[in-house]
Parts: sequence; structure tokens; C-alpha cells
Amino acid sequence: MSKNALLVGCGSIGKKHLQEMLPKFETVVVVDISEEALAWAIAEGERVGVAKVEIANSVDEVLSQVPFHVATVANWGPDHVPTIRQLQAAGQKNFIVEKPLADSIADARDILGEVDRAGGKLWINLTRRYSGLPQGILDVAVKHNLGELVGVTVTGGARCIATNGIHYLDLATVLFGSHPTSVTADLANQNINPRHASLAFYEGSVNYNYAGGKRFNCVFLNQSAVTENVKFYWRDAEGEMLPNGDFALRLRNPAEIEQYPAVTRTGYALNEVFRGNLWLTPDGRTGMTALYDSVIAEAGTTEGSRTAEDLLAALHASELGQRLTLPVDESIVDITKHWSIS
Repeated sequence: MSKNALLVGCGSIGKKHLQEMLPKFETVVVVDISEEALAWAIAEGERVGVAKVEIANSVDEVLSQVPFHVATVANWGPDHVPTIRQLQAAGQKNFIVEKPLADSIADARDILGEVDRAGGKLWINLTRRYSGLPQGILDVAVKHNLGELVGVTVTGGARCIATNGIHYLDLATVLFGSHPTSVTADLANQNINPRHASLAFYEGSVNYNYAGGKRFNCVFLNQSAVTENVKFYWRDAEGEMLPNGDFALRLRNPAEIEQYPAVTRTGYALNEVFRGNLWLTPDGRTGMTALYDSVIAEAGTTEGSRTAEDLLAALHASELGQRLTLPVDESIVDITKHWSIS
């Protein structure tokens, strides 16, 4: 059991955070403007029966209790940075922040520097990187001698390049073991975001290049209600995320490859050699549980924060109609521009 924690925002995502926090802290202070959300938090604390839950309607009310072991910021997306800075000014050092970390590249960069200079740690809730999925996929690939992963593609309906695409961008970055080097995009926005009509909901395509010719491509269509299809490509194999959450791996016919070895003589990957759920870590934890275990152990990481900048760079690339090298050049891009993303 470790110290006290703060949760700012107890909406649908904040509730998941609270359920992870309750077994790990002595006291969790929950801030939300909704009395209904606060009532749920108290009831959930009583149900779990481990941490004590205290409530408040605003961050101002809890500043006297700073510093907390960690402050989880899970409120309205555009309020993430102002909330972090308000808590920092009172002496808070360690943060978990929901995606998006920030809605401008300048803020994403500045927050990193501010936390670091204060001697704190920052975790971004891009939980695929903490789950068993990326390492599980790489381990299956090694077992079947597939060589390097060369591409990840995501296609689907109204899922939003920013809201959901950021999770797949981060997964691709973890799988490739490096950050993207450039981005092109052709995006359009309809204000159909279920969180609020003022928030964008981007459709279209984004294309990220990584070192060694590796690519991540994402296409979402706002006029389709079909969920996304996620595929992973090796030279002679294809992986796929199935509707039930399983990962399936299929290989091409070895005899066919031997007869026609050129990469341009493509063939279908039909031989399924693996199917299983890889989401849990080897010791059975979810990504969010593993994230909070890192917080307790103070094993800080800010790696996921670069993904926020890379995502925002795609919006700039679409607006400018050009390929952008990453990280972006401030002489080309107005990094102070704010985008209405969630």
C-alpha cells in the first residue's frame, strides 16, 4: 500500500483509473464537477474496501494536499495541460495523464520539460505499450522466424484518427522500436465526437514512415459504422487482431516462396500457425494495472509523450498539404496551434 493519490476527472475513463487506484493507495482524492460521478466514486471505494475515497468539486479545493504520490489527470482533454500546470504550481511532481497529453505540439514539449525540471515523472495512459500485446506479437514473430515487422495498417469506420488512431500509432512505434521519421495526411473533420460537438472527429488517411522503410498507415471513414481492422505485416506473414481480441498469425506457403522468391511475387498468407489472446502481461496483468505498478515502483517513463506530438504533426501535415519530417521543424509548423481533439 502506498501513500495518497489524486484523480481529476471521474468520467468513463476516470472510473477505470479509480478502479486501478483503489487497491494501491491509502487514500484517493477524486475531483469532478458531477455530483453523480462523485457519488459513484464513494460507492466504489466502499465496495472495494481498500483505499479511502475523498471528494472535491474543483482542483482548487485539493491544492493544500499537494504533493500526492501521483496525480492522474483524466478530465476534459483541452483541460489536461492547465490542470497539470495548476498542480505543478502547488508542488505536484508525478503525473499520469490521459491521452491526448496536449492539444498543441508546444504544450506537449513544454510539459515534458516542466515535469523533468521539477524532478517529477510522467506517464501517458497509452496502455497498449504497458500491456502484453506488443511483446507478445514480437515473441510470436521470433518463434516463427519472421524477421522484422515491416508494416502496421488500420482501416475502419468512424473511429477518429486522433481519438483512437493515437493508440495504434503508439503501438506501431513500440513494435518498430523507434519513432516515426515523417508523416503525410489527408484528413477531414466532422463534429460528431460523442464526447462533445465542439471536439473534432477526424476521418481520412495518415501515413507514417519509420527507419528501414517500415510504415504505419491508418484510414478511418466517418460515414461507416464498421469497426477497425488491424493487420501486421512481415515479409512472408500476416498478423491480424480478431473481433474477440485474439491475435492470429498466418504464413505463406513455403513451397510457393521457394519457387517464386522475389518479393514482388506476392501470395496469400493462409497457413494459420498461432491464435491467442496476448493482451495480458506474462504475469497476468492488464496494461492499466501494469501502468499503475510502474507508478508505485516509480519506474517513470515519458516515451508515450512523443506520440502526442507525432499525432498532432499529422493534423499539421494535412492542413499544410505536405510531408513533415519528425520531430517537426518550428520554422515550418506553428507548434503553438491548438487542435480540438480528445
